[in-house]
Amino acid sequence: MTKPVVMDISRLMERAHCPTPTGIDRYELHYANWLNERRKRTALTDFDAISRPSWFVETGRNSAVAIPSERADKLVSMLNNRWSATDISPTQAALLERIFAAIDGKIRWQAAAEVRAGEAHTQKLRKIAHAVASHFTHGLMLPPRASFVHVSHSRLDRTSAFSWLGETGRNGVFYVHDLIPLSHPEFVRPEEPERHRRRMETVLKHASLVLCNSQVTARALRTFAQQSDRPAPSIAVLPPGIERCFLSPPNEMPRPRMPYFVTLGTIEPRKNHMLLLHLWQYLAERDGAMAPRLVIVGKRGWENSHILAMLERCPALPGLVIEVPGLEDAALARLVAGAAGLLAPSFTEGYGMPVAEAIALGTPVIASNISAHREAAAGQPAIFLDPLDGLSWKAGLDMIATSPQRRMKPGPSSGWDTHFDDLEALIEADFSARRHAAQRAPRRIARISTSPVLQ
Repeated sequence: MTKPVVMDISRLMERAHCPTPTGIDRYELHYANWLNERRKRTALTDFDAISRPSWFVETGRNSAVAIPSERADKLVSMLNNRWSATDISPTQAALLERIFAAIDGKIRWQAAAEVRAGEAHTQKLRKIAHAVASHFTHGLMLPPRASFVHVSHSRLDRTSAFSWLGETGRNGVFYVHDLIPLSHPEFVRPEEPERHRRRMETVLKHASLVLCNSQVTARALRTFAQQSDRPAPSIAVLPPGIERCFLSPPNEMPRPRMPYFVTLGTIEPRKNHMLLLHLWQYLAERDGAMAPRLVIVGKRGWENSHILAMLERCPALPGLVIEVPGLEDAALARLVAGAAGLLAPSFTEGYGMPVAEAIALGTPVIASNISAHREAAAGQPAIFLDPLDGLSWKAGLDMIATSPQRRMKPGPSSGWDTHFDDLEALIEADFSARRHAAQRAPRRIARISTSPVLQ
């Protein structure tokens, strides 16, 4: 009999008003879809399934709250429609047309107006999301013997709210995306290191299995466990799947006349946008209107006043640098597919998803020489440079910009189906017995590590 699974969808409820998803939003929605499909299969094969009252929970202040399946289904369906990764909506198609027109200098791009329009749209969606996500049933009535799955960092800092896991003896499966607030506190808000420490303590206390997106994250988690004098649970490195729109780019796609580069990510110091803005200031002085364009895709984050000052007040950048608050996956895939190259100058990452997506599309990549980017590239060709070496980045840009039609052969990439095949094998294993879990790990999973005590 298939083991039942209960999933925490607190993040989807928090982010239900957002017009476009973050990387972790994608994770949780994919997992919710996987659980729904799993529930349907179980209902056909397990007569006891009908009596199970809930498959989804929300973490409240002091405990978990069961969410009726019909309400969870409505929320997931709404987000699937809004965050579609396969079709480009008319609104997104029109946005792409404006971006391409701005790249070719046909229109003047007004980033501030785009940001304001996005904020107004978000406010409308927030009201809709509240109506869908509110009024959930309180009380915890969940399938017996269920594994508990939590794939975001949301609300893990409420350590006491997860005490019910210990009381019921359920197997906890947690996905850890990074430990950046602990390893690089200079790149986050002042309160984040302490919050993230509590999150990781919750994971170590209640997890029978931890899934990590990379070896980089797995090593950081083991280090944290050692420093905290806590035994490490079993750790499986299970990278995210590539969205289908990045695996099957359109064959015929209109592209701007001018070459352009793309960088993806929240505008914050960790992403190292300043390196690129200074490079484009130099290119503007050297090449004038013939300089390649830079498209920055990402919302405005925190501690970025110096970055925004460059974007909004540097006289050399208008017309050459285009700031786009957000794109849906399908539109983003088209933008990256048509780019001369993807630029990823981050100082640190848990996993380099934009690098993996660009390689899947065959778009040349210049990325900072950090372990997460090399791991995401999976041995495929890319240019890795010191994130502080501006001269090397200038040389790399020039090399690619002089041959903008140069394409790479798309690298081998796995979709989410492979990810969930591996997850199923892990869940069906008795991962509460760590040695047994290590023996039964699927071959596609990079590695499972166990506590030194059990080795």
